[in-house]
Amino acid sequence: MSITRINHFEAKPGSEIALTSFMQNVVNQVSKADGCLSCRLLKGAENNAHLAVIEEWVSIAHHQAATSIIPKEQIEQAMAFFAKPPFGIYYNAD
Repeated sequence: MSITRINHFEAKPGSEIALTSFMQNVVNQVSKADGCLSCRLLKGAENNAHLAVIEEWVSIAHHQAATSIIPKEQIEQAMAFFAKPPFGIYYNAD
């Protein structure tokens, strides 16, 4: 059974385009990871500062193994775009 992870992000005012671009790059890279079944970026319909990344994985272990795909330096640079810390939750389709 696969696992879904839904990640939530909020851009600082004026950083919406930069965060969206960064997150699209992340999605493009993560999509190629071993065990990734799908990965897509969604923008808030009512507020473009809100983003979500929906990931489908073979397992939680596959997701966790892929967390090092994006270099730490790039993540640290992107932190300037976030209004608050991002968060994600794993979901099962039982």
